Amino acid sequence: MSPEEFNAVFQRFYKIDKSRNGNNNGNGLGLAIVKKIVSLHQGSIEVDGAIGEGTTIIVRLPVSPSAPSRKSQE
Repeated sequence: MSPEEFNAVFQRFYKIDKSRNGNNNGNGLGLAIVKKIVSLHQGSIEVDGAIGEGTTIIVRLPVSPSAPSRKSQE
C-alpha cells in the first residue's frame, strides 16, 4: 500500500485492489467500522507500511484502571 492510501483505507467502500470486481471480495467497510469502534472507545488507529513490504495497522485502546475486573465481579 502506498502512503497516499493510508487515510483512504478508512473511507467506507474503499478498496485497495482495484482489479477486484466485487464478487465475494468484500465491500470495503472493514476498516471504516474498525475506525468508528476505536474512536467510540477514545482510542487511536494508524497505518504504516511500504509498497511490496506489507502494511501494519496499529490499534490503541485506553485502559481504564477504575473499571472492575471480571474476577472481582464473580
